[in-house]
Amino acid sequence: MVSVEDPPPPPTFDLPDLALFLAVAEHGGMTAAARDRGLTQPAVSQAIRRLETRLGGDLLDRRCRPFALTPAGSELARRARALLRDADRAQTEVRALAAAALPRVRLGLIDSFAATAGPGLVAALRPHASDLIVWSGISPTMAEDLMRRRLDVMVTSERPSALKDLRWRALMTEPFILLLPKALAQVTPQPRLEDLAAHHPFVRYSERSRFGARIERDLRARGLDIPRAFEFDGTEAVFAMVAGGLGWAVTTPLCLIHGRVVLNRVRALPLPGTGPAPTRTLYAVGRDEADGAALVDRVARHARDVLARLTATQLGAIAPWVRHQVTIAGD
Repeated sequence: MVSVEDPPPPPTFDLPDLALFLAVAEHGGMTAAARDRGLTQPAVSQAIRRLETRLGGDLLDRRCRPFALTPAGSELARRARALLRDADRAQTEVRALAAAALPRVRLGLIDSFAATAGPGLVAALRPHASDLIVWSGISPTMAEDLMRRRLDVMVTSERPSALKDLRWRALMTEPFILLLPKALAQVTPQPRLEDLAAHHPFVRYSERSRFGARIERDLRARGLDIPRAFEFDGTEAVFAMVAGGLGWAVTTPLCLIHGRVVLNRVRALPLPGTGPAPTRTLYAVGRDEADGAALVDRVARHARDVLARLTATQLGAIAPWVRHQVTIAGD
């Protein structure tokens, strides 16, 4: 009776042993390799013996002083570099993918960001989240949602000073600009805020939003106490009123992109006055915890990329004069 045995398994070796062998080959001796790796010489010798046992042959010619690599050892040393490099790369990529796997991400975006950079940000985050929920609105309500853990990250136009233990990442800084009806801009090539306030209705962003409140503070600092006529939460309504000839507004370049459907009926101009125009900065904000901090950094990184593209393409096409006044934040 003839018995059939399974073939022996192919030889295997541990990557740490392979790394030690390569260190021995590169340093020209076990003592130097052991010193470099913070090990004892016997520990290195045992690792080499394990490799030789598994591969079924000598890797070092121990008759030589100093030792020499055998032909098998030379071949293994040649291949070991690529094997260890590939293993290190695989480990890095797998860890990155594991860290990127987010079960649920809840984003809160101010309207002007949601309508412009929002699609690009969602597209960048979508592969890394099994469930992506996006809310848009005004900063104060989102700040409360973040504080109550109904949001993970929000994009806001001002730091809510009442919130603590948060991680902040600046995204973009942009100047305030003037928005006029096309007909008014044609007859008022160099408008003054005082004249506009005295003779034309001011279309306000609601002071419920941090953006609207910031505009009001700046106008008051200029000595302007403008009567109330129109007040809206969103950019679409503000731009529609100005496009309809019902008044003028103060806005920003990002809002220009948001309101681009009526740009043929309005004119954007630098905000009149001496000195640099006031600015607003957009931030990505989340909880300063291990997972939350990493998520804020990721959102900020993608948001900056999207905003940089918008500035270079769309803003460069519709208002090139203001493009270089917009600053994309770095890390």
